[in-house]
Amino acid sequence: MAARHTGRSTRLGGSRFGGGRRWERTRRAGTVLLAAGLALGSGTALAPAAGAAQYRIEPGAVTPAQDRAAAAPAAAVGTVRASGERYPAKVVLSAITPAVPSPTGTITLKGTVTNTGTSTISTLHVGVWVDPQPLASRSDIASVADQDTPQSGDPQEVDRYDKDLGDLAPGATSPVFSLTVDIASLQLGADHVYQLAVDAQGAVSSAAYPHPLGIARTYLPLFSSKEDKPTRIATLWPLVEAPRVQPQTYADAAGNEEAVFSDDTLAADLGAEGRLGQLESIGADLGLSGMKPTWVIDPDLIAGVLKMTPKYRVVSGDDSQGVSAGCDCTKPGTGTATATGWRNALQTALNGLDGQQVISLPAADPDLASIAHNAPGSSTLKDAVQVAGTDLGQVGLNPLQVEASHNVAWPYQGYLDSSVVALARDAGDTRIVANGASLPSPGLNYTPDAARSLGGGTTAVAADPTLSAIFAGDLSTPSAQTMAEQRFLAETLAITLEQPNNQRSILIQPPRNMSASTAQVLAASLKAAVAGAWATPAAFGSVAAAKPSPGAGKAVPSPSSYPASARKSELNAGELYAVSNTEDKLAELEKILVNPATVRTAFSSAILRSVSTQWRAQPGLGDNYRDNAADYLMSLYSKVSILPKPGGTITLSGSGSATIPITVQNDLSQGVINLEVELSSTNAARLSLGSQQFTSVASRPVAAGGGTKITIKFPVKAFANNKVQMVAQLYTTADHKPYGDPVGFTVDITKLPGGVIAVMAGGGLLVLLAGLRLYWKRKHTAGGPDGDTDDGADDTGDGEGDDPAEGPEDGGTAPTTARDGQLAGHPQKNAP
Repeated sequence: MAARHTGRSTRLGGSRFGGGRRWERTRRAGTVLLAAGLALGSGTALAPAAGAAQYRIEPGAVTPAQDRAAAAPAAAVGTVRASGERYPAKVVLSAITPAVPSPTGTITLKGTVTNTGTSTISTLHVGVWVDPQPLASRSDIASVADQDTPQSGDPQEVDRYDKDLGDLAPGATSPVFSLTVDIASLQLGADHVYQLAVDAQGAVSSAAYPHPLGIARTYLPLFSSKEDKPTRIATLWPLVEAPRVQPQTYADAAGNEEAVFSDDTLAADLGAEGRLGQLESIGADLGLSGMKPTWVIDPDLIAGVLKMTPKYRVVSGDDSQGVSAGCDCTKPGTGTATATGWRNALQTALNGLDGQQVISLPAADPDLASIAHNAPGSSTLKDAVQVAGTDLGQVGLNPLQVEASHNVAWPYQGYLDSSVVALARDAGDTRIVANGASLPSPGLNYTPDAARSLGGGTTAVAADPTLSAIFAGDLSTPSAQTMAEQRFLAETLAITLEQPNNQRSILIQPPRNMSASTAQVLAASLKAAVAGAWATPAAFGSVAAAKPSPGAGKAVPSPSSYPASARKSELNAGELYAVSNTEDKLAELEKILVNPATVRTAFSSAILRSVSTQWRAQPGLGDNYRDNAADYLMSLYSKVSILPKPGGTITLSGSGSATIPITVQNDLSQGVINLEVELSSTNAARLSLGSQQFTSVASRPVAAGGGTKITIKFPVKAFANNKVQMVAQLYTTADHKPYGDPVGFTVDITKLPGGVIAVMAGGGLLVLLAGLRLYWKRKHTAGGPDGDTDDGADDTGDGEGDDPAEGPEDGGTAPTTARDGQLAGHPQKNAP
């Protein structure tokens, strides 16, 4: 058996330091001298054992893995972190094959050594050691991950399994080494997890004798039992992406609608080398291999992919106000063929699956935690979440012709508190993907089942926090991938060995935006564990339906216990208020539209996209998306308005009875109803609405077709000369709420005694004004600049007043043909 550095002489298979080899003699001599208190060289160097003891990282009290991982991802094992001059050799293991060796087979470790110090490492060599003492628990496995430097208690190298690398200059990296170990020669027992390491030894200027300079620790899982019950493992396989579809649409010359995307990155992501393209292909291969990945799909992503066919547009400039006179602000998208291929491949991968293995997220994946924490009183956002899971979410995956579960909530990273659970319940969800760190089980000495009953018909499915954290970091390098796989294998074998006769069901929760490299490692790890026979694949539905383990944690924490690290990335109250305000403004616009469904469809999705969980990782893009949606809705909202009076003043002169024209403009492509215009006088004693004095307010209904202007005339009667302030305001008839901004103007009342009309600038001016009025009417008909063309009140003479409302002036229809929510293309822009 292997001997630790405790003074014993027993060795594992013939120690590297046995057999009279020169490094052992040098090491012992140096140790004796230093033990006697003598200085070597400058007197600052310590012997290997003493130095290691001085800088040893004591494990101390190890927090249980399921609690510890809530604060930080599982540490990668296999690379030594910067340790200064004392441990300048950075050992990196880039490959371990096979990942699960046979007790009678071999294992090969490949890697490199980099000199991170400032002096040359002389006579560098690497060797293998294995601790014959099994790692008895998951806490022991975690403690290995915490040790990144040589320790005084480390076992001795195994003889024959080493390689000389010569001298290594500062900053240099050695050639790739390869060490093949015969498992049987290690004399290890089966059905255990062991610590396996490659250490680097050599001499440096401050300690000119061979001693440990660095180490890479990993794990050796050995399993041969035919009786132990394998652990059932369900794996989430998310297909989500940051929203790209804008509320605007584009209409070409033929009137065909095309979706508008904020950029064309989705086309690249869907390609064979893109993130989503690789996730689909890797997931499909997992399914064919019988690994049963559970697909977690955002219906809004599928809707976006469908909008890329047959054609779509991409923003090329500021499109917040729609098309302008100088720019249509879009260009053709390039991903139509790619989107079609990806959708077809995904549909094939999902063929034959059901709600056990397919989860439909609420549309656009709204951030439940942000809404629960920062907008708890917003009925608007709560209703939006319900719509995301019912109306939009229920039909979102129909194009894929697959049956899916629609009652599963997945809060950000699975973190729960009472407010998040309450919001999920309100949305109709009966199952919640949870982070096991939110539901710890401190009273258990084994890993419990994932399913936890929260009461009220709600089940939390707690993902193992340590296993999930393994895949949360950067796994883009071969070393990180290799070490993540070995850690996964060690943890899952340990779970099975905790209670080998008690089969349990666990869940793995990878990141929502799982990278392709992470997906490859997760797939390889799952296959290796299943091949090792201590794990078996399971669907999410079956794991969620499993009977909870007695004593498993199910107490939902309070909001004050929610992790601070997760709160930092939440949408704040101001951002959520702005989204709620956009929804409220949309509701106001819908009240007056003849066909509100066209606008509601576009903006319901846009509002949900505005609060997507995806914006946590891309806050800047989230801000841009919300601003664009709000700005575009306001541009539509403001298309129905009262035109201001040129100069802000009109003149009323004559007998005292007249009509005041108010022009309402509807630049939307559809008609408006359920609207009225109200005119009020600030001095009804001087100027009254109607024929009776002191009538200060009058209103008239508004019904205007798309692209028209209508003039509504209000009879008024003047009782005294002077100026009077007037205010015109649109109101919705259903609830008499103001629509848009009020328009104020001044009426200048000028009436001479005896009924003689006083003309402000003489008779010639009246002729001029009459000509100008005819000119402006014709210009409005031709789509001229906005503005009320009447600069004076119409004198009625007899006090009866004209017809109070007129239709569109000369049939005045605006030259746009784009529907609401559309960008007009160039052909429409130049329409007559």
